[in-house]
Amino acid sequence: MPRRSLHVRRPPRSATVLATVLAKVLATGLVVGLLGGGLAGCSSAPRRADLPSDVVAAMPTISAEQAEFVLAARERGAAVTGATVADDLETATTVCWALQNGGVTLGEIARNDADQPLGNEGEQLRTKQLMAAAVDSLCPDYTDQVAELNLP
Repeated sequence: MPRRSLHVRRPPRSATVLATVLAKVLATGLVVGLLGGGLAGCSSAPRRADLPSDVVAAMPTISAEQAEFVLAARERGAAVTGATVADDLETATTVCWALQNGGVTLGEIARNDADQPLGNEGEQLRTKQLMAAAVDSLCPDYTDQVAELNLP
């Protein structure tokens, strides 16, 4: 009987890096550590009135850092809603963690399944806007890399 050889397609490097980073973030509970606390007691923090009401309803204990991200995403053109806030915040913290600990650049993270740079339409554009908002609000030491996203 002839031997069959199976070729397993490896995911693009950026997808592998992002998946690894996400697994580490979730495994260590780093999301909670990065986003802990609430809005109360922060004098320069955004007010609840600044946030979409459905975001506040979905996350009544939203922290100042989380609120800053929501507002930065809106400024970048990506609406964060009550239905998307948890996933959007996970994206943001994962991006910052990858930049700080993963040895990757924003341009290496912002790639599709074919290892091509994300486009400027639909969900790909929204993902890039969320990445830029994450850098703006949560890890500003990497602001110089936002240009790698080639946002419109």
